[in-house]
Order: sequence, then structure tokens, then C-alpha cells
Amino acid sequence: IFNLKEEFKNNIILYFVKEYSTGRTPNPCVVCNEKFKFKYILNYFDRIITGHYAKINSLNGKNFIMKADDLSKDQSYFIARVKKDLLNRVEFILNNFNKESIKKEILKEYSQFGKFKESQEICFIPDNNYKYFLKKYNIIHNKPGDILNSAGKVIGKHSGFYNFTIGQRKGLNIAMGEPYYVTKIKPEKNIIYAGTREETFNKGFEIEDILWYDDFNKYEKIKVKVRYRSVEKLCKIEGNKVFFKEKEQSVTPGQLAVFYYKNFVLGSGWINAVF
Repeated sequence: IFNLKEEFKNNIILYFVKEYSTGRTPNPCVVCNEKFKFKYILNYFDRIITGHYAKINSLNGKNFIMKADDLSKDQSYFIARVKKDLLNRVEFILNNFNKESIKKEILKEYSQFGKFKESQEICFIPDNNYKYFLKKYNIIHNKPGDILNSAGKVIGKHSGFYNFTIGQRKGLNIAMGEPYYVTKIKPEKNIIYAGTREETFNKGFEIEDILWYDDFNKYEKIKVKVRYRSVEKLCKIEGNKVFFKEKEQSVTPGQLAVFYYKNFVLGSGWINAVF
């Protein structure tokens, strides 16, 4: 048994709080896999065998993370930050199965598990009340501020910028004759920008802390996923800038962009700014 409580706090919890305090939307599960689970387990052991729905396969003589056979449960997005030199020490034992068949087998022997629902919550916030959690760390406070449109005109008030994320519609409480969505958050000025659905679409974004499994220039028709549940879009990569072939809605700073060639993960980077 290894006590890694402080390491978890420093690598995951404080990251989570800091991202919200700067108006970004964190992705703690991705960071946990990169900087905690795989990192520390492989510090102590030779190999790690996990139940993530993904696989490792070779292409052009290199190892890549690849989408799972069960695409409805594919988790390649969440493990796209695992360093390439660690892939030969990782095994995903569920990659040839789908979740429903596994659940049926388990329930034959352990019927009591049938009453539990799948958890979609953040593990260190079991009640899913992240607002209370942020207040506990004394970084976030309820401080009302202005909601502006793209022309800089005040169109409403918000109760605290950390209550909102890019693309959010609920909770704005503004009457504009059509739905308005959060388009930008400026925590340093305590301002939220909101606009029409059309204004939520982005031509591209900038990324930082980029990790590649191979030179992307070798591959054609690269697609990018900008959030776990989003559909991959064809893109062009120029340095730290990524351009969509077709605009994507509500690209969010703080989220991970994962690049795919067919079903192979080519690399990833953190979204820093959008345009």
C-alpha cells in the first residue's frame, strides 16, 4: 500500500481548483491518468493492466493508443496523454469486449452489483457539488459581475464566473428573444460574454503542452476531438494552431484536444485559446 494523498492533492485537486479560478474548464480525469495513475504505478511496478476501453497497436513500426472495439465506450481520449515510452508496459484487457457482455457475465456471479448505477462524477467530489468544493479551498467566491454581448454592451448579471463554462445556456437569466450561450469568460475582470448560437462556433484554437506519438506530417486526413463526447472534425495543424475544416461549437480552454488518424491517437494538446 502506497500513501499518495499529497501527490494526488498537488497533481490533481490543486490543478482542478486553479483551472476554475482562471476561467478555464478542467479535465481532471485526463490529468489523473497522465500525472498520477500511470505515472506512479509504473514508478513502482513493471506493468499496468487496466480496464480502460482502448487498445495499443503498432503503425509504421511505432506503438499507438487506438480506439476500443466498442466505440460507444471508447476511452482513448482519456488516456491520450500517457507517454509513448510507457505504452509497451501497458495492457488494456477489455479491448475486445463490449461493456454489456461484461456486465452480463459479472451479474451471473455477483447479482448485487446490478443495483449500482454507473458513476459519471468526479471521484474526489462524490456529491458532484464542485461549487462547494471550490469554496472550501477559499479561492472561489460568489462575486456578481456583468454579462456582456460581443459588442461590449451589458445584457445581464452573473452570480460568479466559476458557475459557467463555454457553451453553457442554463443559468444566464437574460431575455434576448433567442437563446444565448456563454462564449467567453474573463475572470480577471469578472466578466462573462454571451452570444447567439452562431457566435459559439469557432474556426480553430491554440494548443500548449503538445504530445505526439509520431510526426503528424506523415499522415493525411487528421481529425481532432475537442471534448470527450464531441464528434471528431477534420483539421489542419500549423505549429501550435489548429484550424477546423468546418467550424466547431464551443471549443473550451482547459479541455484536451486529441488528434486521430483513422482510429489511432496521433497526439494531444491542451486548448489554450480559441478563435
